[in-house]
Amino acid sequence: MNRPHSAADGTSVPVEAQLGPLTMVKEQATERADLQTALARMPEADAFVDRQLKRIEPFFPVRPPARVLDVGAAQGVWLTALAKRGFQAVGVEPWEPAIEVSRDLAEATGLRLDIRVGVAEALPFEDESIDFANAYSVLEHVDDPDQVLREAFRVLRRPGAFLFSTTSAISPFQVEIAGFPGFPWYPPALQRRIMSWATEKRPALVGNTTRPAIHWFKHRQVRRSLHDAGFAEVVDRWQLRRGERDGALGRVIDLAGSNRAVRLAGDVVESGMEYLAVKR
Repeated sequence: MNRPHSAADGTSVPVEAQLGPLTMVKEQATERADLQTALARMPEADAFVDRQLKRIEPFFPVRPPARVLDVGAAQGVWLTALAKRGFQAVGVEPWEPAIEVSRDLAEATGLRLDIRVGVAEALPFEDESIDFANAYSVLEHVDDPDQVLREAFRVLRRPGAFLFSTTSAISPFQVEIAGFPGFPWYPPALQRRIMSWATEKRPALVGNTTRPAIHWFKHRQVRRSLHDAGFAEVVDRWQLRRGERDGALGRVIDLAGSNRAVRLAGDVVESGMEYLAVKR
């Protein structure tokens, strides 16, 4: 589910290496990647885009030349994969050096990207100008997550859809800070104190970012916020993955899409959360 990316408030969202259920290594902030690193990530981005488009197809088909927005675009690797498929690729990124690399990436690939300086709470795009928006590992870093959802709703056309992933408060597994098993279950005040300490004293633990994750969400809270923002339909990760696997695991995933108890167990085991929110 995770991919190289940059959150739209200037924080890092590194490529993580999951070594075990409670052991995690954070790498360098991906918005700092150079052109060669961005080019090396293209095969991964191509595969990721194909999975995304296939997963959302039953709920919100997206076809070229739809205008797609990446919130926290970094060097534009994900957008480049979409541009290769004929989509109009636009993004927002707060760290200007990453945007400079995106221009080099566009020149190297011969594809057109439009990545603008900005933050997730104030997207630099007109009302109802986007067909599909994506924000992976963004909401946990921003100052006002509800405002991000309102902004996504504002810029989307009717129909339009917003796909995002973020942290989960009910799962003990996470990729935001190394060395603290079960961190999502810590009291929020303690989480913030630890993140502040790590950012100042042990930055390698949080990928050398200056804006670590500060929010850990509950599923009911996120669904309520999405409906308050105006989204008419909300699809969770289990519905998105229905029919994706064979065998026993596939049957469990399919059951999680309709059975509350199985879904809850899955949400505890899986780090983070993922939702597709549709504007009708």
